Amino acid sequence: MAGNNRMVSYVAVIATGLIAFALSMLWYSPLLFGNIWMAFRDRPDHPLPGWTFAFAPLREIITAVLLAHLIVRLEVNKWREALGLGLALWFAFYFVQLAGAVLWDNRPWQLGLVHGGDWLMKMLFMSVMLSSWHREKPGKSAL
Repeated sequence: MAGNNRMVSYVAVIATGLIAFALSMLWYSPLLFGNIWMAFRDRPDHPLPGWTFAFAPLREIITAVLLAHLIVRLEVNKWREALGLGLALWFAFYFVQLAGAVLWDNRPWQLGLVHGGDWLMKMLFMSVMLSSWHREKPGKSAL
């Protein structure tokens, strides 16, 4: 790692975060798991302000920033390594948190599966996408 001077591409981070957000919108649509989500979620008493939707992709972009830095720092260059990193991070953070919500906060397990599956899909996608984007190109040496 001492010779690793690759830089994080914030174009890749933003693009990956926005694509992950779009995939999440599909995940929660009636085409996939939207009906299950609607059946088990707690609906707010009043409609959410429209501006909240503008900030929704920040969750994915923030996650993509962290992933990109880890991928560059750990020199994750192969898609299998990227999948392993994404799976480990998902399990350590998202799965554990969602399991706690199901076990201790009496959340429906179906809702936990929908949310957990969404973040698993996004973590695997973002890990592979960012590792591919940040892979050192053949013939290029670190200066």
